[in-house]
Amino acid sequence: MLRRIKRLTIFAVCLFFVSGCFYPQDTGSGDHRGHPHAEQLQSVQIAVEEYESAHGVPPIGDFEGDTNLYERYQVDFQALIPGYMQEAPASAYENGGNYHYTLINVEEEPEVRVIDAVNLQAARELERDIREYERANEFPPIKDMIGPGVFELDYERLGYEGQPTVESPYFATNLPLYLGENGEVIIDYSSDLNRILQEGDPDIEDEDDIRSILTDEFPVAPVSSRPYTIENGEPAFTDKRD
Repeated sequence: MLRRIKRLTIFAVCLFFVSGCFYPQDTGSGDHRGHPHAEQLQSVQIAVEEYESAHGVPPIGDFEGDTNLYERYQVDFQALIPGYMQEAPASAYENGGNYHYTLINVEEEPEVRVIDAVNLQAARELERDIREYERANEFPPIKDMIGPGVFELDYERLGYEGQPTVESPYFATNLPLYLGENGEVIIDYSSDLNRILQEGDPDIEDEDDIRSILTDEFPVAPVSSRPYTIENGEPAFTDKRD
């Protein structure tokens, strides 16, 4: 019940700030990627709940066991259309938009969020470049280990002019990309997490992964991410895996 109230509160706030809820939080950032409107999020939420009520399971597609937590439970719009909604939202990747709709808290009470398809594609393109480099050189282009199983890239060896980054879906800033021990590219959300920790009062008691403060504050989930803990008052990668 409390989780449902929290979800409805998020939608209510978004509806109140209809033109700005999903935008980066700094003045002048603008709606540069067709961010979903609150009504779109709510329509998918209702359809997901109705589908689960009828079928006993949420409408999600198949996924590999090692799929990132926030990419794992993507909404299967083919299961929802036309019985539960007429078409996917304009912001959905399936309808030409820049967002994959996904679910969190699937085992308890599924809640709709989205992940940035542009950032996901950027991570996959960098993974491709790294694989090509490794095939030619027999070792990955890494510098230092910056966390458990997380490595800084030697971007110059990759032919990049600077540190590869993506635009944050939360604030007007760029987020660095790193390499995981299994060859996956990791987007580092520590600056976003730190900003919420410093400016707000998130409930992180007994949390072994503080990424949840992002999905509590925003309807967008941190794609291509790793779990974080707090060390010396700041976010830090943990050895925990999804």
